[in-house]
Amino acid sequence: MVDRLGVGDAKKLQELLHQAYQGDEKLGIHFGATTVSYQGVIEHLKSTPTFAVKDGQQIIATVSVRLPWSNNPGPYALPHLGWVATNPAYQRQGKAKELIDWVIQEYVAKDLKAAAVSLGTALEHPWLRKTYQKLGFDEVETVRKFPDHQTVYLVKVLDEARYVKAKSIVSKNH
Repeated sequence: MVDRLGVGDAKKLQELLHQAYQGDEKLGIHFGATTVSYQGVIEHLKSTPTFAVKDGQQIIATVSVRLPWSNNPGPYALPHLGWVATNPAYQRQGKAKELIDWVIQEYVAKDLKAAAVSLGTALEHPWLRKTYQKLGFDEVETVRKFPDHQTVYLVKVLDEARYVKAKSIVSKNH
């Protein structure tokens, strides 16, 4: 069962993010979610659809969808997945994969009717890029936004014809 989180879930979400991203810190990769403040989580939840799988009241996996028209858009004019995290006690059980699949199919494709979805991760991370590629994401661009890592952006096309058409319209307007 997938739940949409609200501001009442902010404390539990903050705790999950801090726990889940500690492994990346040990690799020398700092993602903002590692140290996000409680107020930062509240602001995020107010403007960014955030979904979770729970075990009782405990959040075990989460993913957010940053919207192109929001105050925190992704790098492209596409929905952008972020704050992908799994409680360390539940890792390697496929919970985040199941949640990502659900969010893409039930929210991004069905509700938003988006032609594609993007996400970003650290190029230097030993396994995340490959995991996202197994989920159907393709690398599009690598940029250096932070001193400790390069960000690789990946896109999963959901409707090829609409995606190609949208890309050509954007290209003509720039």
